[in-house]
Amino acid sequence: MAGVRNFTDLKFWQRSRQWSKSIFQFTKNAPFRSDKRLVIQINDSSSSVVANIAEGFGRGTQGEFVQFIGYAIGSLNETQAHLCVAYDREYLTRDQFGPLFLEGTEIRKMTIAFLKSMTKQGSGVKHIKKLKSWTDEVWESWEKATGKERPDWIKQGLPYPNFLKDQEKREKEHQRREKEKNTSDGEENKSDGEEKKRDVERDNPDCD
Repeated sequence: MAGVRNFTDLKFWQRSRQWSKSIFQFTKNAPFRSDKRLVIQINDSSSSVVANIAEGFGRGTQGEFVQFIGYAIGSLNETQAHLCVAYDREYLTRDQFGPLFLEGTEIRKMTIAFLKSMTKQGSGVKHIKKLKSWTDEVWESWEKATGKERPDWIKQGLPYPNFLKDQEKREKEHQRREKEKNTSDGEENKSDGEEKKRDVERDNPDCD
């Protein structure tokens, strides 16, 4: 991001802004404008691409910027899906639809290339904030609400079925060791009993 002082300096933001503007112009034309629901959806998603890039840039950490660029790419994909719907409903001609869809693809390529250059080794990005997963946030809320700790299988990061399998293995291993211990103790006790019996026979020989 050398030389970039504001989100408006980002080339893929500039392209996203122009793309959103072009889509908006088409939605003002008949018969597209009559489909109010689709008009709102496509304009919302295309403007969301622009807004998420800007918000991520201003968040202050590289990790959050990466996260919001991910949101922007999601909105871009949604916009392309809406363009397909508009074409299927004959609101856009092939000549109108093609360049708009391809421009979205080019913006995605530019955005992903920027992400790679920003996070690769030697890029100057040394501290990327580790963001909590949605699962961790949910379990932290559960712990605060109940005053209890999350289950061991959650702490270990194991899927539920795998945890059960591991637990069964541990229980079987414990049972096996207990059985071996009991067998060993029984044999030892039997040996001690036979030795005592021999001692008694030596001390009390048969006088017959």
